[in-house]
This record gives sequence, C-alpha cells and structure tokens, in this order.
Amino acid sequence: MLKLTLIASLVAVVSAHQNLHQFWVNGVSPGYEIGIRRAPSNNPVTDLKSNDIVCNVGGDKVPSGVKTVSAREGDKITVAWDPSTHPGPITHFLYGPVDDAAQASGVGAGWFKIDERDYVDGHWGNEVVESSGGNYTFKLPTSLKSGDYLLRSEMLALHGAQSVGGAQFYIGCMQLQITGTGSKCSPAISLPGAYNEQDKNIYIPNFYNGFDATTYTAPGGPVASCG
Repeated sequence: MLKLTLIASLVAVVSAHQNLHQFWVNGVSPGYEIGIRRAPSNNPVTDLKSNDIVCNVGGDKVPSGVKTVSAREGDKITVAWDPSTHPGPITHFLYGPVDDAAQASGVGAGWFKIDERDYVDGHWGNEVVESSGGNYTFKLPTSLKSGDYLLRSEMLALHGAQSVGGAQFYIGCMQLQITGTGSKCSPAISLPGAYNEQDKNIYIPNFYNGFDATTYTAPGGPVASCG
C-alpha cells in the first residue's frame, strides 16, 4: 500500500496536476480525505461557466455524503495539496452559513474570500505550498456567524495563461460547522459567474514576457470583512 501511495504521489508531482487530500483544524485532522468533497481525478477545471468551478467535478451534488467538521472562528486551518511547480496563487473562500453543509451545492451567490497568497517576496503561492510538502496554513476570520459552511481551497496554475482558456483551476471543498459571534461577511461573489476567461488575472498573454507578478491579484475579489 505504501508503495502504491508513493507511486501515486510521484505521478502527481510529475504531472503537476493536483488534488486536495486532507486538512487540519488547529493541528487536528478528521482523517485522510475525510470532510472533503473528493474530486474524481486530479485534472484541472478550465470551463469557468460550469458548476465544476464551484467544488470541482461533481462537487455540487447533494447530499454530499461527506462528514462536516467542527471549527471556531479564528481557528487555524492547514490544507494538504499535491505539490505543483506550476506558478500561481492559492486562495480560500467560505460559503454560508447554511443549515446543513451536506445539502449545500455551493452554486450561486454567497461565496466570500477569506485568504489569498499571490506573488510575495519573489515567490508564488504554489511555491510556498511546494516548499512545505504540499501544506498551507491560514486562519478562519473572526466575527463569523455560527452555522455550516463550505470551505473552498483553490490553486490556480498560470503556466498556460498566455492563451484564453489556458489557466488551470484546481479546487477542493471541505465542510465545516463553525461556531462564531459575528454576522455578515462582504463582499460576496457568485460561482459560477465571478470568473471570466478573459479577466486580466486569468488570461495573461505576456505571463512569460514582461509580466510584473508583483501587481497580480487572484480572482474572486478582495478578502472579505466580517462583522
């Protein structure tokens, strides 16, 4: 089994295709691929108008049959991805609160960005993930309203962004039940709807020819404020 796992990991690294496999809340994990709407493959999503952009292929099917994991506002979240050498950001969004995360498709309005790592100090977000063996840590916002949420992790590979439709989105959604003390978070976006294939942060014709990466901001609008 270990040998097969090692081979699978090596294939993922060589192909540079990615999946989200595990997450931790304050250092405690529910288990490997537990609490995650598992994607059917490690292929990217490129059709930005399809429901696949929400939680990957088939990730909008409900009931999801996935365990919802407890957390509190301000908790530290660590996600574990297959590492990739493809340059690009990592971002995180929440959808909710809803009554039951397992019944929430995530399609439509209600997503808000809570974390973003673009090109900082000479390194893309994917490099930060790769240097940590596939792991990346951020915090849930404070002042969240109590309820169930979908937590969406997105790694955007920009090596093909020189062509329209060439950007590759790798997406994994987790289910959380968050205890909080706040209310609304804004601004919010719709998925699908917020991303368009010719947006300047998705289609970058000069990506390898003069593009200033320090000016880059990931899709999905600004990080939300919660109160």
